[in-house]
Amino acid sequence: MHQGSRRQLNPNDVALPEGMQIEAVASDLSYPVDVTFDEQGNTYIAEAGGHTYGTMPDSAPGARILQLLSDGTTKVLYDNVLALDVIKGKASSADMEEGLIPPLTGVTYHEGKLYISHRSRYSTYDLASGEFKTIINGLPSWGEFLNAKPIFKGDKMYFFLSTQGNTGVIEKHWIGVIDEFNKPAAHEVPGEDIVLTGQNYWVPSDKVKIVDADSVETGVYVKLGEKTKSGQVVKGEKICNGAFFSCNPDGSDIRRIAWGLRSSFGYRFSPEGKLISTMNSANPMPPRGLYFDYEPVYEIVQDEWYGWPDFYSGIPITDARFGAKESDRKFVLTEATHRKLLRGKDQPRQPVARLPVHSAAEGMVFGNSDFGVPAQDILVAEFGVIIPFFKGPEFHPKLPKGVPQEKDAPQGVKYNWPGFRVQQVNLSSGEAKDFIYNKNGLPASARNTGGLERPIQMEWGKDGALYIVDFGVVEFDDSGMNAHPSTGVLWKVSKTK
Repeated sequence: MHQGSRRQLNPNDVALPEGMQIEAVASDLSYPVDVTFDEQGNTYIAEAGGHTYGTMPDSAPGARILQLLSDGTTKVLYDNVLALDVIKGKASSADMEEGLIPPLTGVTYHEGKLYISHRSRYSTYDLASGEFKTIINGLPSWGEFLNAKPIFKGDKMYFFLSTQGNTGVIEKHWIGVIDEFNKPAAHEVPGEDIVLTGQNYWVPSDKVKIVDADSVETGVYVKLGEKTKSGQVVKGEKICNGAFFSCNPDGSDIRRIAWGLRSSFGYRFSPEGKLISTMNSANPMPPRGLYFDYEPVYEIVQDEWYGWPDFYSGIPITDARFGAKESDRKFVLTEATHRKLLRGKDQPRQPVARLPVHSAAEGMVFGNSDFGVPAQDILVAEFGVIIPFFKGPEFHPKLPKGVPQEKDAPQGVKYNWPGFRVQQVNLSSGEAKDFIYNKNGLPASARNTGGLERPIQMEWGKDGALYIVDFGVVEFDDSGMNAHPSTGVLWKVSKTK
């Protein structure tokens, strides 16, 4: 075991490209989600804290920004987390006091400051003065999916604001979040005026405080319990969900780039200046859940609409490949709305690559020739499947009635614990291959081995090494998704001497 680690760590359990080695440079981390480096090579780590990723707020360690010291220990730079009562007492984070709202989703060093993404906010931490300051506030981010890490190009900051839920309608998992935060008015926000078809869904709402009913009928782009009608118009807003934005480093002059996307944790600019992003697949979450969505990789193009909530991985939700009941696979936006948003095209922009179903493509970096990876290729951290259905017959030998069986899966979909690795993706051909992975093909905890568990983010260090943020052990049982604190690791991959 690595010194101080609460999980077994054995670099020999990890398959690497020839001439490479891997070591754990930090362990015993609780829900690490990102790493960044300053000009001197100092290392900074973001720990998510509670409220998502299976981390329950009453038991989760607090969100923190850490500095990794040369002896492998960490120093806390900032850990002022808003109390839950404060969060519950205000409708918007713009009305809340200064501090972190868990979970953290990223940290990026830029010109003497750490830029931090956390729920509904972007903030800076000045390394010289220790000043913490929120620069973007009040984002619509009170769901399961969140605003993601800031990145920089030239004199601009870029960021992504995810959809709050899975497919447009508030589902049971999202209800749990808004119930915890007391945000009953939360809903998805479109980027342009849209017209609805009037599809409504019965959403399970038992065991929550904000609704006194076992289920409530709810439409898309509206708050829980609000029904929609055919022809109903929902007004668009500049700051919308499922969209990329740019702004000045002080948070001013926010401009939208593109929208109609779902949930992303990884995006970077290519050597040619193209914005490339991974995107998480839709989940089989009722009432509008999908089983066989890909993990797509997109080029993000100015003023495009990418199809959400009616298209997934560039495919219409009406396609039978998604495995859900036909009644759950109807369009929620009118055909006229599709035509308007697509601006004359027959379909949304297609992905440049489609990664394995439910492999959970998260952070990414562009290649490095020193590692034998062309600069135009990307490396993608795959968090790995969580839903038991995709872990195969060994884990879930008898699936409930109505759930697709292995024989019902589209060609190429395998039930073999997809993810838990780093893949190399050729953006020209869309082809992907394993780059760093466990030799047994499983997360370390599945067989009590010492390799990777949940790769979630990556960064190239000032020393030329590739750093992999490993979130730690996450399990799914009858109580839902549960993350284990003090099992996170920061791995370093370097060339052998």
